Amino acid sequence: MRREGVQVREMSAGDLADVSGLCERELTLDRGAGALPAILTRRPHVGLVAEDGPSRAGGAQGQHRAGGAQGQHRAGDAQGQHRAGGAQGQNRLLGACFGAAEPATPAGAERRTGFVDLVVVDRAARRQGIGAQLVAGLRERLAASGCQVIAVRGHGVHYAWPGIDVGYTAAICMAEDLGFQRAGCEVDMRVDLLSVPLDTRAAEERLGRAGIEVRRAGTGDDGPLQASLATTWVPDWIAAITAALRDDHAGLHIALRGQRYVGFCAYGVNRLHEVGPLGTDPGLRGLGIGATLIKRCLADQRDRGLLAADLGWAGPLSFFSHTLNAVISRTYWTYEKDLTAPGRPARWQDRIGLI
Repeated sequence: MRREGVQVREMSAGDLADVSGLCERELTLDRGAGALPAILTRRPHVGLVAEDGPSRAGGAQGQHRAGGAQGQHRAGDAQGQHRAGGAQGQNRLLGACFGAAEPATPAGAERRTGFVDLVVVDRAARRQGIGAQLVAGLRERLAASGCQVIAVRGHGVHYAWPGIDVGYTAAICMAEDLGFQRAGCEVDMRVDLLSVPLDTRAAEERLGRAGIEVRRAGTGDDGPLQASLATTWVPDWIAAITAALRDDHAGLHIALRGQRYVGFCAYGVNRLHEVGPLGTDPGLRGLGIGATLIKRCLADQRDRGLLAADLGWAGPLSFFSHTLNAVISRTYWTYEKDLTAPGRPARWQDRIGLI
């Protein structure tokens, strides 16, 4: 059933508080879900809201960029006039979504990808086509910016999830009903900070005898660290390390051999309880550098009052299981849709072998 009278418009800065509240109420599998809009607006993005009642146009201004081109989208009589409560003269917020486009077609790639980062709908308004309308509006804007593929998966430094948590059944069903094809699977792992041994003194002494220093990163590392690691690690990881280094609420521990940086582990890049990225120089693996670095990060998180930490996009699973007693805590499916493909993909019921 499609709900009548729903207006989909560009999100303004004045909408963010209400969208944050909607995420906090509806994204029940997530700790601190209300922080997700702030995370996703740290980078160029497209944001849309769905609301009940006639649309308005005017004063409040939000800047939404996709593919590097900046466009200004105005909505609302004045900042903050689109609220969830449905008071007289105000439109009721029913749902919201965020997306983004790759800055440009990556080198060697034939197609540019756009992303659906988050879709949330008020539970009282579900099964009325609102999520589909939001995704359609996002798809239209991403296609207009040159995207040939729309993906539902994490990307860049500031993301919500690696994919769709399989516990969000309605989101899984909507993606598949809209013709998105399942592309992969990712998992998070959780570490109980009160039970896992995190003392690294013996390991640090052993590494020290091998000429490897382990310490907390400081302002003096900003610049030399990125230059040293850039030849080995992907740009998104370098950006994440930089974000952790420059954010007082995050943390970064590093390993050096002489003047060369040979390992790193960050936490709190987006949310305090999240750990990563973690990396060790390929030529020095097996010495315990990675285990030492991640335990130092986990000890920081424990000392800051957390009871558990999450390893996003975790792998190799056996390393974290054996080293930290980590357990798989969340599973995500990733999806893609080729906008250039003719027709609609077969529904899952029609695929041979599934039923």
